[in-house]
Amino acid sequence: MIKKFIVVALLVILLAGSTIAGRAAAFPEGEAWAEVSIPAGLDLVAPAGVDGRAATNPKLDDALAELAATGGGQTADIFGITMNAGRTQVQIVVLPEDEPAVRLLVSQAGGEVTGGLDGLLQAWLPPGALPALAAEPAVQYVQTPNTIVTAETDAVAALTEGVAAAGADAWHTAGWRGQGVRVAIIDGGFQGYPGRLGSDLPATVTVRNFVDGQNNAQVDDTMRHGTACAEIVHDMAPNAQLYLLKISTDVDLGEAVDYAISQGVDVISTSLTFINVTPGDGTGRFATMVQKARAAGILWTTAAGNYRETHWSGAFADGDGDGFHEYAPGVEVNVFGPGNGTAYQIPAGTALAPSIRWNDWTAVNQDLRLVLLRHNGTAFDIVATGNNAQTGLPGQRPTERISYRTSGPAAVYGVAIQRVSGNRGLYLHLLTPNRKLDRQVPAMSLGNLADVAAVLTVAAVDARTPFVREAYSSEGPTNGQGGAPTGGFLKPDLAAFANVSTASYGTRVFNGTSAATPHVAGAAALVLNTWPTAAPGQIQDYLQATAVDQGLPGRDAQYGYGRLRLGAPLKPGNFAYHSFTPFVVTRSR
Repeated sequence: MIKKFIVVALLVILLAGSTIAGRAAAFPEGEAWAEVSIPAGLDLVAPAGVDGRAATNPKLDDALAELAATGGGQTADIFGITMNAGRTQVQIVVLPEDEPAVRLLVSQAGGEVTGGLDGLLQAWLPPGALPALAAEPAVQYVQTPNTIVTAETDAVAALTEGVAAAGADAWHTAGWRGQGVRVAIIDGGFQGYPGRLGSDLPATVTVRNFVDGQNNAQVDDTMRHGTACAEIVHDMAPNAQLYLLKISTDVDLGEAVDYAISQGVDVISTSLTFINVTPGDGTGRFATMVQKARAAGILWTTAAGNYRETHWSGAFADGDGDGFHEYAPGVEVNVFGPGNGTAYQIPAGTALAPSIRWNDWTAVNQDLRLVLLRHNGTAFDIVATGNNAQTGLPGQRPTERISYRTSGPAAVYGVAIQRVSGNRGLYLHLLTPNRKLDRQVPAMSLGNLADVAAVLTVAAVDARTPFVREAYSSEGPTNGQGGAPTGGFLKPDLAAFANVSTASYGTRVFNGTSAATPHVAGAAALVLNTWPTAAPGQIQDYLQATAVDQGLPGRDAQYGYGRLRLGAPLKPGNFAYHSFTPFVVTRSR
């Protein structure tokens, strides 16, 4: 099917699926894109038609429908879909009573179920079997997996500057080094960790791999991001026992948390987020995981996300009635740019992964389409769309996602949002991980998991330029119930240190809220060292009480309670001044 904007026609490639993991800043190392004037024609003259694939496969993710039609190969590469031995990884939404029947259906289709979580089965299936499986009455929906987004950026010596900045060195001198405390670092990879044992990491660590089809030896694979995070925890709490747990999806995360609980872990550190899994209001499967961990005595620290400059949110507006959302009157394309009224010339080979969600999580009958556009010098061409069905069927979500890699000469790219059906007011979030938007809205830019009330959410400040807030560091508040624009609560909870040194990153600094989070996890291990009977909420309360206030007076949506600072080393049992109720996050002070 040929689609057309104005006078230029290009083949539409329907794209959705797993998030492309990227780096914390807008540019990976070595990227320096030219800035040009934003082209005219941001008001899309002729709305494109809607491909019928989603309508004929309302229980099958758009990207998987395309994969089934082509059998894999180049299609899987374009979509960013994982393939192994002729099968693709999927997640199947099921009711609990239907789970045995669906497991049998997967087996009969030549597939294998590898895990499950909260009404979700994770499985591997031949692409050609997906349409028939989705049509089965026992299957609610078949989707691409909810994958983690880490922020692998560019680090030097072996000791993070955060140790001194947090005051942890004084605690070390006083004998508090995390002995007896168990910390689990959950991440997408720990490449090179064996070479750090006995120096930048403890002499021994416990490793487990929860990624489908991988063994524990492959914890040393994929990325060095997790290794750098573990180094920071070790620097902050040198005698703590570390668990390196590798995951890829939310199902893997649930399995890793269960394992951490079984091992008596005291602190979990996750320098990762998810996108479009929940409404952003702190509810859903991540809230269930965090509460389970807290009830088991675990304090969970997590990254706020690096989306402050790559996020836009607002009410759907269509002043000219053409079906396309207007970011401003006459502006229906939000181009990638530094946020100063210019656009980037994005070169070939660049990964773009825009996504949207909107506040229709109950009915799911307001159908939107996500459109990625490329400017050819005269007009915008459609290069990719996300076009899942939102028709009110069980298992559907009010989300769209595109994975796309640019080709051809450097060009201006942008994102449009089209209403396919429905007529009620909607509140939208557009997120373009690691790629800045010209039109940005910093508020409510948290990733999923970071919005859970009972998790300790960490923002980033620069350790090298006296604690200036990092411009990318996601800020709150959370969404209100069901993704509403009001009624949320303040996040993050604390700010900690980015632009720090780690051995894993060699001569470059480790950046992002990814770097900030393990500083807080290590600090929590030191407090637990002096106060082994403390509940997670009491440890969090202590860290918040000793934080150095930054930004607006009191708690705010950028720094939380302030910058991590441990204060003078404590003596065991000296906690009478704490009046915190365990397992409840303090809302205000």
